[in-house]
Amino acid sequence: MTQSKKVLSTLLVATTIIAGVAPQVAPVGVVAAEQGVNAVAEITEVRVLNAMTLQIKFDGTLPAADVADANLDAIKGHFQFSNGLQIVNVPRLKSGSTDTYIVPVTVQTPGTAYTLRYKGGATQNFTGSGDKLTIRDTRQVEADTFELESFQADGVVDYANIIAAYAGGRGDQAFVVDDENRDANGTQFQVISSLRDRSVTVTGSNGDTYTANYVPFTQASDRRQAPKFRLPAGKTLVPGVTYTVSSNWTDIRNATFTARAMERLNIASAEFVDATSFKLTLDADPGMDLLAGRSVVLKGSDGSKLTANYRYSSRQGATGTFDVTGGTLNENISYEILPQNSWAKPTSVTLGDAKQAAYKIESLNAMTLQITFPEALPANEVADSNLETIKSNFVFSNGLSIVNVPRLKSGSKSTYIVPVTVQKPGQTYTLSYKGAAAETFVGSDKKINIRDSKQVTNDTFELESFQADGVVDYANIIAAYAGGRGDQAFIIDDENRDANGKQYQVISSLRDRSVTLTGGNGDVIKANYVPFTQASDRRQAPKFRLPVGEKLQPGVTYTVTSDWATVANASFTAKEIAPLVISKATPVDAKSFELTLGADPTMDLFAGRQVELQGSDGTKLTAQYRYSSRQGATGIFDLVSGDINADVVYTIVPLNAWATANKITLGEAKIAPSVTPQKPSVSDTNTNKAPVDKPSVSDKTLTDKPNASQSTNQNDLPKTGDKAPIIPMTAGLGAIIAGTYLLLKRKLFK
Repeated sequence: MTQSKKVLSTLLVATTIIAGVAPQVAPVGVVAAEQGVNAVAEITEVRVLNAMTLQIKFDGTLPAADVADANLDAIKGHFQFSNGLQIVNVPRLKSGSTDTYIVPVTVQTPGTAYTLRYKGGATQNFTGSGDKLTIRDTRQVEADTFELESFQADGVVDYANIIAAYAGGRGDQAFVVDDENRDANGTQFQVISSLRDRSVTVTGSNGDTYTANYVPFTQASDRRQAPKFRLPAGKTLVPGVTYTVSSNWTDIRNATFTARAMERLNIASAEFVDATSFKLTLDADPGMDLLAGRSVVLKGSDGSKLTANYRYSSRQGATGTFDVTGGTLNENISYEILPQNSWAKPTSVTLGDAKQAAYKIESLNAMTLQITFPEALPANEVADSNLETIKSNFVFSNGLSIVNVPRLKSGSKSTYIVPVTVQKPGQTYTLSYKGAAAETFVGSDKKINIRDSKQVTNDTFELESFQADGVVDYANIIAAYAGGRGDQAFIIDDENRDANGKQYQVISSLRDRSVTLTGGNGDVIKANYVPFTQASDRRQAPKFRLPVGEKLQPGVTYTVTSDWATVANASFTAKEIAPLVISKATPVDAKSFELTLGADPTMDLFAGRQVELQGSDGTKLTAQYRYSSRQGATGIFDLVSGDINADVVYTIVPLNAWATANKITLGEAKIAPSVTPQKPSVSDTNTNKAPVDKPSVSDKTLTDKPNASQSTNQNDLPKTGDKAPIIPMTAGLGAIIAGTYLLLKRKLFK
């Protein structure tokens, strides 16, 4: 060692003793440069500490530029390893040393001979280690995150506590270990080097296997050695499932944990820091850095959107700093805060002006919006009868429109499920409600998960979904239908989770929806939704029907596709299905009647069907099934126009062959009353009897007497329940004359 280097070392040690802390890397580099440290350092020793950590001694202190985080890519090029090994983070000078560095590397292959050259210098040789770090515990900390905790009591130390770069900020956790990594008491330590880019494998008892990645800057935070590992975006740990953690760089003593449902963080407030950063405060201190690796989207009241990421290690209690990427904040507008990947609960907290948006819009899936208004909408603005007016209240951009009335969610004051035409994924839309300021949202690419498709008649099939798969029809969660759904009705929150935390996709109104049916024979058919079948008979199994006159061909396999649903079992092979059998028709009133089938179909196969009434007088009437009127095997049909004539017998003829009706009629045939002429009495034929006057007939009798010009058709006979039939006056004339004669005789000969 040169005299100048000896002087430098002495000064550094003295400085360390006086200051009570290890020297920082940057000042060392500066001093070294001033003292004439060689531009190219040489390695004097390589020690393999464990499978992912080397300890390298140089012939002096490395320049600041060669250990700077910002220069990592260049620094990686300085270390030239054989057999694919490379460093993963910058070298860190050990506290109390001037030349010995902790160097994290990719995981070595045990027993493999490696070579290393630093900046083209002399070749160093070492053998790959199979030593893994000893971790005591693993524990879930969030729905998608767990930690691996080690303890110095077990002889394991995180390098943050023993390197000069961090010594000033570690307080009483910082200490010095020698070249053998022993402390002042002689305790030997394993060294955990940088976990940057490290991962572990987590395997669930349900068969799920994930690669969980290290969450930066969590390996030695909150005075613990408990690095966090997170599942891929969108994945969560399933409550009740037991998971086992394994890796090629650590051995975990307690390697398993059973996942549980965990409350998400709750954002309490937000405030600007400067043009590119702001602070988020949680409602409580989480006690560990659960903000690490998290991001939010800021949705501006002017329609702008910004993404902001948590600034690592910035948390102070419940508050952490977030930095905007690719833009700047405008303090004159307000920003809605949207946590990404559900790490925090949705919130009404805004950054900036507290003025609330007119309404909050969330796209739940390709055909469904969830809109929260400042207050509940008036009854006439959600009434079925006002649909056309209501449609005009919702003015969307880019051709979007609503397809049915908004429905208030059960348990909510002003949050509505709003069915819309299918959105274009990623398309930015605006909505102005009744002329209010436009709000923006982005079209969703999420499709409804349907499990099964199944033929139910010769021209109809159904698509069935299940709540067990996390799919719920809106009929079960809206206030308008809650009273009639019985035990099927329940409440979900604004995140569409039930009381147990189960997440649901929401099927909104299928009015005017269609799917495409492609047959193995090359047929491509558009099938339309049959109204009021999407959540009937205690099932989520909407029916879809082919165009009038089209039929599914027996033996042909059909596949269902759509732009709003993904069907797991999307194919079925058609078969010939016997039509329904109508067994009885019963009148209800002049506009409607009941049809009864031979057996209960157990699903609403009446839906969308029509029959023709062919009258005995030659008239024809069309009747349409009254949706949702079926009770078992019986459903009500209403005339499209006209009235049922009680004097006419109608034959029931199902249209489009959906059913058969063998001589089924509505109404009863009327039989004209018969009249038996009486034989004339003897006195009637006596030509010698005294002449008598014909009795007078009252006006009423004359009025009721049939006109000779009237039709004698059966249709003109009196209805059942009317006055008794009028008897012709010629009937029983002899009896009348005889009675009159006796009366006159008594008067004359008294």
